[in-house]
This record gives sequence, C-alpha cells and structure tokens, in this order.
Amino acid sequence: FEMALDLEGEPVMPALPEPLVLDTFRGEDASGFHAAMIESFQDHWEWHGLPFEEWWKLRSDDDHSLWFLVRDGDEIAAVIRNEARAAGGYVGLLGVRRPWRGRGLGRALLQRAFAEFWRRGLTHVWLGVDADSPTGATKLYEGVGMTVESATVIYERALA
Repeated sequence: FEMALDLEGEPVMPALPEPLVLDTFRGEDASGFHAAMIESFQDHWEWHGLPFEEWWKLRSDDDHSLWFLVRDGDEIAAVIRNEARAAGGYVGLLGVRRPWRGRGLGRALLQRAFAEFWRRGLTHVWLGVDADSPTGATKLYEGVGMTVESATVIYERALA
C-alpha cells in the first residue's frame, strides 16, 4: 500500500515510558541505527539489507535532521528515516526491534516525524508499506490517521 495523511494541525507528541528517550540522529549513531534497521526488518518480505559501509555510503549525505530514534540506555530500540520532498514529507523507513515492540515506539517516532514535517510546512505525509506486514504496520499507520491511497499487487511464481 501507499498510505498518506494530510496534517491539519501540529501533531502532539506522546510520552514514552522511562527510561526510553526519543532523540535526533547524530553521526555517531550511524552503525547502531543501521543495526536496528536490519534487525527490525529481518522478517519482512523480500528485505535485503545492505552491509553498513554500502548503506552509509548511500545515506551519509541525507538530511539527518529528519532521522529520529528511540534510545533505551545505550541501545537503539527503534528508528525512523524521513525525507523532505517537493510533494511533502516521506517516511522512508520505520523499524522497531523485537524486544521493544508493542510499547508505542513506532507511534512516537511517527508523531515526531509529523511534528518536524509540520514545522517545515510539509503537511502531506506518505509512505509505502507491505499490506501483509508481519508486524501489523498498516494498523499502526491507520492508528495515526493514515489511509490507503493506492495498492500494488505483486505476484510471485517459484520456478522449479
């Protein structure tokens, strides 16, 4: 699915339980951010994560002020990578590591991203999601007000 939302007001940030902290990405977080992303998507259909060096070469020049994460002490529990585009704010990736799922981290990261998009005047927000996501991602996105704008059907045939 491609899901979207038109922000109608400044988003409200939900509180995270202690000791979890919602933070902005810093350069020294790159390796941990990548590791959290790889772990979060390990069960995702057709996911093939790049080795850190390749990934960072592609992402090192991104606008990191649109990347956020949730820390649990020294560990990165969840990550979100966003982009500012001409059409609005794009959520490129949202991942929560297994031990931290079900605690509202994905919602908090989305709301943080929405707040930054709003601050920058980007009121249209969209993302792509696997409709059959094993983590129930579509329910999370619907829960923050996003709706399906388009669907793409992918067929696969195993060759013997």
